[in-house]
Amino acid sequence: MNQALPNDTKSPATVTGLSLFQKLCALIIIMIMLIMLGRGYISYLQTMGKYDDQVQNRLQRLEQTFTTLAQRSSHELFRSADRYTQPNGDATHNVTALIPSLMSEVESVAIISKQGQILSSAQIEGADYQPGSDEIQSAVATIATTQQPMASLICNPDCIQSVFIPLISDNGDELIININRSAVLLFEDFYDITGTELVVFSPQSTNAEPDVKFSSHGAEGTRLLNAIAQALNLELTTAQHYFGKTAEGYLAAHFFELPGSTLHLAIISDESAVASLAARTISEVLAAALVTSLLLSLVVYLVLRPPLKKLAIITNALPLLSGGNFSDARQALKKIKRHKKYIDEIDLLHHTTEDVNNALDLLSSNVLRQRNELQEKVHALTEAKQFNEMLFDNSPMVIVTHREDGSIHNLNAMGRTLSGLNNKPAFNANINHWVRDPENDITLSGSLQNLVDKPQKKLQNELPFLTGDGQIRDFLWTHSIISIDNSRLFLSLGVDITETRRAEESLRWLGEHDRVTGLLNRSTFIEEADRHIHSMEPNQYIDLVMVDIDNFSEFNDRFGFDCGDNLLRKFANYISEELGDARLLARTGSGEFCILMIQRNHGQPQPHNLDALSRFQIDTGGGVETISATIIVDHYNVDIDGIDDLLSNATSLMQRMKSKGKGHVYHADDQDSKESRQEKYLLKEQLLEALNSNRLVLFYQPIVDMHSHNVSHCECLVRMLDDEGSFIAPAKFLGIATECGLMPRIDYIVLEKAMRQLAAWQQAGITIQLSINITAPTLEQPDFAERLGDIISATGATPESLIFELVETDALENIENARKLLEQIKVRGAQIALDDFGIGFTSFEYLRELPVDYIKIDQAFIRFINERENDQTLVRSIIEMSHSLGKKVIAEGVEKKAAVEILRDMQVDYIQGYYLSRPVPISALDLNIHL
Repeated sequence: MNQALPNDTKSPATVTGLSLFQKLCALIIIMIMLIMLGRGYISYLQTMGKYDDQVQNRLQRLEQTFTTLAQRSSHELFRSADRYTQPNGDATHNVTALIPSLMSEVESVAIISKQGQILSSAQIEGADYQPGSDEIQSAVATIATTQQPMASLICNPDCIQSVFIPLISDNGDELIININRSAVLLFEDFYDITGTELVVFSPQSTNAEPDVKFSSHGAEGTRLLNAIAQALNLELTTAQHYFGKTAEGYLAAHFFELPGSTLHLAIISDESAVASLAARTISEVLAAALVTSLLLSLVVYLVLRPPLKKLAIITNALPLLSGGNFSDARQALKKIKRHKKYIDEIDLLHHTTEDVNNALDLLSSNVLRQRNELQEKVHALTEAKQFNEMLFDNSPMVIVTHREDGSIHNLNAMGRTLSGLNNKPAFNANINHWVRDPENDITLSGSLQNLVDKPQKKLQNELPFLTGDGQIRDFLWTHSIISIDNSRLFLSLGVDITETRRAEESLRWLGEHDRVTGLLNRSTFIEEADRHIHSMEPNQYIDLVMVDIDNFSEFNDRFGFDCGDNLLRKFANYISEELGDARLLARTGSGEFCILMIQRNHGQPQPHNLDALSRFQIDTGGGVETISATIIVDHYNVDIDGIDDLLSNATSLMQRMKSKGKGHVYHADDQDSKESRQEKYLLKEQLLEALNSNRLVLFYQPIVDMHSHNVSHCECLVRMLDDEGSFIAPAKFLGIATECGLMPRIDYIVLEKAMRQLAAWQQAGITIQLSINITAPTLEQPDFAERLGDIISATGATPESLIFELVETDALENIENARKLLEQIKVRGAQIALDDFGIGFTSFEYLRELPVDYIKIDQAFIRFINERENDQTLVRSIIEMSHSLGKKVIAEGVEKKAAVEILRDMQVDYIQGYYLSRPVPISALDLNIHL
């Protein structure tokens, strides 16, 4: 039996259902109309967008047409200049000869010096087509840089095409020929071909309207350009395209700079037809939206009315669940008629409502448990946040998050201290104020364009930090892009490397100079001397003067190394004072000095100056000691290959002359040079024969691990057997091999022999590594990686036991290619060592760029380390720097026990030298050496 509803209760199925239905229908109808209107508006925008794209493509093609016409016209002027024959003598600066061949094609011609002065000019009668001084100076500067002809369009005031062609006259003068022709024909040809308005204007105009230099139709083109300028608020030079409605109707324009000119050009097209297109599109959109809305509204009404009545009943039943009136709710839900075959979302909602009651009790207990878990997580997150903040502000590096324009989002304590922002950065603080390179005008934001433009995850660079107290500190930065609150930010981490840079500069200077005298060392002297020889002028001549202190080792033994160093310093100053400025002075040996004398008037150096160098007195503390010096003077001529030959000849002559008599000046003659070249030729022939006869033999020198005190690996060193079976030292034939291009052949022979020995050791159960030298010419062979793989496969050597030492790294021409090859080698399991570290300017660059595992300190820094504090300071710096970079250090040239102890205190990883063992053949190698 149905009960009557209370008097104050209305039927929810009647009142709520109908009200909701009416609101929903109205809402849907409105949404449909908005969707249709939006769809129509999108169609309108797409139509106009396609039209805009078509216009822009057409204007870009017109730009290409104009560029093609301009290039063709410029080429015609270049061809006109090619027909000009340079006159001889004083006629170089006279353009009268140009008139018959050029005046029929151009308006004016001028000959210009390389300083920009017009030497002579000619032009047709009544014409005034000639570039101004500013255009001439700009052209001269461009040609001086590119050494190529150039063409430009100049409007000053008339528009002309101007070309500048560099030439050299018969008497060697560098000149520029300037040919000019009116640009009106070019513009007229463009209009005849395209039928499009063309306007040339200057971007420097300060007037309310553009400064028009030329227009295809005079005032008509100027009027159209002014209308577009008003629409763009006079921003013509920053725009590339324009399409829209102006005071003159719909117009389209394309702007671009004229090639070789500071002028801009506008191609303007009348697009009045777009107005009718827009009106037709709008009317079609409105009609379609109205018809569709009416039809959809009727469908919505018929479809939604029955299910919304069911939804009204369920809505009135849901509040009963919250009060626990589940029986009443069940009776109310029975009023809903269910279709036996088809079940819709309303039926699913009905079933779900019945399941809610069973879940409420379980939900209450789950809520309490989850509340306790949430409190624990909040506590953990709070601790993590505090830890991150502490880490952020106590980090020993600058950490800054900033936007693309450099405005600071967050800055840690170290960054605030250096910048002078002790508290939170001001709202408008910009990191570019402190992190920038003032010399090259590069800011932090400017250096991050590669990270913005390219899909890089990280970027590393170096930029100075200009601190708040006026200091400039070197920083190494690592940048990445992060997202915070859906905003893209840059995270920049900066490490202060100021002290490292200063140490590198000091090490670089020490690598180029002798530490006792401050003069250039031998390797730097050779580089500088080669540069002087290759750039010497015809009226110059060069002499090499080699001065060697007689009995210098005995002087050190008698008076000590400190006194010996004092002698070297004072004698170096004495040489510099006696010989003046026209020389390159270096200490090239123990007591040996080399001077490259450069003079302009042919002749020998002043005899009295050189004689004065053969005697020198020094106070040893116990009295005045007179020392003598033997001097060799060798003149450079074209028959000598370079400074290496010159030094070799002088050294050989020095040895011979000292056996005859010390303390004198000797001049090398041509016969000595011929004998030296003949000796090199014979040595080359002997080397080729040794290669063909397999007379290259490997010697091995042990390298000891300072931690285990045992031999860890051996270095392979090559020797050559002569015809009589005697060994020839590598110093005698490797230089010849380098000059003759034979080093790759030698290196491949050494690689194969060494790997076969390594494979034999491995088969015998000997676990030891082998270090093999690779020279720069071999590493840069195009098939090096392939041949190395073939040798490893053929010999059966284990790559993990191989260490490849890079020697002659200064000869590397492509460091990026070398880096890729070395990474391929490391992928196989082998390791890389950088040999002779500290010698030459590029050692630190290779350490940074190449994937090396070991650093071998050159023996020049190790041999006297127990006697020289400067060497100790330098070696300690190299070891600390290498360890900080994760590299292991090998000290070569260890000859005394005292040196071993010093290197042990410095925590060097490995040592190598005569103290342990000289290089020996495999039969004499002792692998049981123990410190």
